[in-house]
Amino acid sequence: MAFGIYNYRKTGSGVKKGGPQKKPFFLFWEIFGNKFWKFFQINLIYVAFCIPIVTFGPATAAMTQLMRKFTIGEPIFVWHEFWTAFKKNFKQALFMGSIDIILMVLLAFNLNFYAAALMNASDFQTKALLAVSLAMGFFVVMMHFYIYPQIVALNLTLPKIIKNSFILMIVGFKRSFAAFFAWLAIAALMVLGFPYSALAMPLIPFAWMSFIATFCAYPVIQKHIIDPYYAARGEKNPEYSRYEDNDEAVFEDMGGSEAPTEIPKEQKKKADGGVKVKTKGKIIR
Repeated sequence: MAFGIYNYRKTGSGVKKGGPQKKPFFLFWEIFGNKFWKFFQINLIYVAFCIPIVTFGPATAAMTQLMRKFTIGEPIFVWHEFWTAFKKNFKQALFMGSIDIILMVLLAFNLNFYAAALMNASDFQTKALLAVSLAMGFFVVMMHFYIYPQIVALNLTLPKIIKNSFILMIVGFKRSFAAFFAWLAIAALMVLGFPYSALAMPLIPFAWMSFIATFCAYPVIQKHIIDPYYAARGEKNPEYSRYEDNDEAVFEDMGGSEAPTEIPKEQKKKADGGVKVKTKGKIIR
């Protein structure tokens, strides 16, 4: 094909079913663009459900379920899926959410206390304790990228989920750190944009942060927990159904395997200006 010239009489081989998938970076932006307006809706619902404070955990689990389905390509009805996940994971997520609230309060208190202490006396012990608090907060946040996806996707006790999250956070450290860095960037923008950014709180940040965390963490959960489970049973992970359709079909998809074809040249034009093409079969109009 020469530059600027396309042979429209020749067909290609089609798109091969189950062919190479997009790289994670491009897949992320594709999903983000396709679901862009849904993020606003989800964020608003999440904020409304978090207002009682005690429902922080179940609301986070429900939002994570939506982001998990976005990640694996399953279609959803936002409100129905959110409410279903909220009720289904309520007890376990409520307990986890209570722990989270306590940890956030303790972390905020420690950071405030040691920061004030450094203003008065910049001794080594205070600096060391502040560094330990920051490090603990860093690892706890990254563990949470894996906690809530496991709550909504797996049937495990909370101690096992927490243990798995610590291991997965280390195994998938690159993805964990990428999600943490993105969270840090969003948090910095919200702080720098205050008080105007407060107006965006009901619509933007939480859904975006949840999607980033789930997109980065869930493939690690699939690889090290879900896939081995199905492999041990001689089955394929059904979450990959967006890439593979194993249902029996009436016609076989030959995309990517058939040979290119050349369309016959025009024979003559109709009186009305149309084009008549010579074919070997019956023309269906």
